[in-house]
Amino acid sequence: MSDDEGSSSTTEEHQQALPEIEARLTDNLILLKVHCVKHKGVIANLLNQVEKLNLIVVNTNVTPFGDVALHITVIAEMEKEFSSTVKEVVAALRTALGP
Repeated sequence: MSDDEGSSSTTEEHQQALPEIEARLTDNLILLKVHCVKHKGVIANLLNQVEKLNLIVVNTNVTPFGDVALHITVIAEMEKEFSSTVKEVVAALRTALGP
């Protein structure tokens, strides 16, 4: 597949579609995949919100995606007080990361 194949979008279109957030549960762990606009404090905001949801961050990986975006993977352990659904987790993170 060449670089010309597949979908493409302008930087502005790409930023408007962000953040993209995916969450998966297994046993007492949650896997979060976040693709968001890169700006100062975004990682701290994300991890702060994760902890507010009664999750303990076990592992985090942050990879720059171009000049304007980040791909963040977080594995967190659910505390006993954790009672959110996957949809609630995604909504809370989306709110924390803003438009």
